[in-house]
Amino acid sequence: MKNPTDVSPFVEAEEIIAELQKQANSIFSSILKTPLSQLTITDKGNFPYYWQNPTNLAFNNKTYNWIASNLKANTTPVQLDQVFTNFYTQVLSKVVYSLSTSDTATLNTAQQNAVNQQVALLNSWKQAYGSLPPATPTMQPIDVIMNTIATQWASPKTTLSEIQVSKNLNKLLNNTPASGKVILPVLANYLNALGASVTLQNNVTMNNGYVSTALGNVQTPSSDNGGLTLDNNTTVPAFQMTTQISDILNGLKNTSQAVNLTMEVSRETSDRFTVSVSGSTGFSIPILDFLTVGVSGNAKYFSDSLATTENKISVSMSFTGATLVNFGPSAYSTATGLNWAWFAPIQEAIKNGSKDVTGFKFSPNPNIDFSQNGPFGLLNGVAISNYPTIVIKVTSSNYQSIQKTFEQSSSVKVSFLGIPLASASESTYSSSTSVDSSSSTITITLNPPQDLIAGNSVDSLGWVLGAVLDYPGN
Repeated sequence: MKNPTDVSPFVEAEEIIAELQKQANSIFSSILKTPLSQLTITDKGNFPYYWQNPTNLAFNNKTYNWIASNLKANTTPVQLDQVFTNFYTQVLSKVVYSLSTSDTATLNTAQQNAVNQQVALLNSWKQAYGSLPPATPTMQPIDVIMNTIATQWASPKTTLSEIQVSKNLNKLLNNTPASGKVILPVLANYLNALGASVTLQNNVTMNNGYVSTALGNVQTPSSDNGGLTLDNNTTVPAFQMTTQISDILNGLKNTSQAVNLTMEVSRETSDRFTVSVSGSTGFSIPILDFLTVGVSGNAKYFSDSLATTENKISVSMSFTGATLVNFGPSAYSTATGLNWAWFAPIQEAIKNGSKDVTGFKFSPNPNIDFSQNGPFGLLNGVAISNYPTIVIKVTSSNYQSIQKTFEQSSSVKVSFLGIPLASASESTYSSSTSVDSSSSTITITLNPPQDLIAGNSVDSLGWVLGAVLDYPGN
């Protein structure tokens, strides 16, 4: 029997969320590429599924803050933590496209042979624009110039190799500004001097240019580079929802698709319960972290009057409207230069390590654990439901008093695993009772308010049954 202390209720109640996850996996097995995992609900709360603000159609910042989180390292069940793009920026800023020793020697020789043409090109650029572009951590001014010409002076984008063999530069570089026209013949001389090594130069220039663009997009998101504007008027690196709100609401309204829990509860000590899920051995949990029922002014009515040592009690819950919601980061496009999530260079850098090969590498190493034990992970989806309907069955000599208490109260406040199921600002749960006097048993049914069933506001929440994990560096 578990008896953990000072941990999240969801961690203590792992058997409960494991059962929710298991049933959700069964429901969605035909459409899931990877099984759902258990997710700990912490201070970020359950999932704000109404992701588009109905008043201005902007993306709900509550939803964004939830889906843009990374996965905390070394936690079971997994839990949301900080902002994933912070880790992504830390990693991508260390990625460099570099050449092997032999390829470097080949390019160096070619560049030495072309040094006069390179100087001429740099001078031509300076005369046209007043100064050379500043170097970046991965690109010298000549690389920045080459990248600018290939990606901004041509539509569609081109390559240095295509520029080298082009018979009509004006046609190929069809977006060349007027100030750049004098640079084109000098550019042609430089690329011709590089000869066959221009492919190596192109790979270094273009790939580091792509990394620089993706990094700039995530560091300074804007409407021009694919950034997402939220309903609080901030612009952030874009994530996208691939499940429409109408589909989410239709799923939540399908109350026949449900995940059900049956739990036997007994009093272990004055401040702990033993809870058995579907006949399991049972686990120990603090009484206030399991289930609280506030009725007739007594916030601890469940532990004070229902789940006592004298009573026999079972709790059943039905999480209706099980629905799968998919989302993820917006992928960077080398063709358009929009958005930011470009994991291929990171994956290649991890694979290449310290090998003497041409390709993406870390310089220096970001010292991030890319395994499923590390923080470089995020969610690609969640299975959610409506907040549960709860049925509490109590066998007690005081069953008539219990019945009277509920009959005299129009509403009930409930929490489960530390999560309030209704608050002062919302409708509270309604209750109904039935009694079997022959067995001194009362059955209490607690129904969630209607605004918690497929709610349609930016504050609407879905109970998380399980999550789709993604560790893009693993």
